[in-house]
Amino acid sequence: MKLRLTIVVALLLSAFRIGYLNAEELSFYEKETDKWWTVFGGANAETGQATCYGRANKRDGSFIQIHRSLVDGEVWAIVHDTEWEIQGPDRGQLRWNFFNGLKNGLIAGANFDYVLKDKNTILMLQIEPKNFSEALWNARYFTLVMPGNVPNMSLSFENKGSSMLSSLVECVKQNETKYKNFKPSPEKVPDSVKEQL
Repeated sequence: MKLRLTIVVALLLSAFRIGYLNAEELSFYEKETDKWWTVFGGANAETGQATCYGRANKRDGSFIQIHRSLVDGEVWAIVHDTEWEIQGPDRGQLRWNFFNGLKNGLIAGANFDYVLKDKNTILMLQIEPKNFSEALWNARYFTLVMPGNVPNMSLSFENKGSSMLSSLVECVKQNETKYKNFKPSPEKVPDSVKEQL
């Protein structure tokens, strides 16, 4: 059942955007939290997904989005790195390390499973919110330690992750009640997704 739910979520997310909002989506929140991170809120009538998420972009077009669903509370992340050329299995595992900015400043780390969306993009589903947010709150930067010869990815906060997380919480509080029962538009859901529901 858990695997089936993961597959359904992955299918829904494949229809949910990785880039900017398109005409089928509603934007309801946007706040720049520091010079690298912005928190957004968006709902997609096609998939029935509504999330608040923090996004950081790198100059080379790489980005990370950390999502919190307003529908079911799930936390997940989408990472796109233009340097990656991931080949091989469609699933893998990485290590996410959080640092406080000091020389030996590792404050937390954990292994995460990911689903490969394309050679440059991964999706991490079902992130444990409590432990993750505690580590991120005090982090000055973090590194995704990738398997094999895939380059690692590091991103920073101007001060600490608390600046982004505070805005993410604000977005959730302002919109969770409205989007808790958000459903996909039946005529918009692709047949391949309907069959999985």
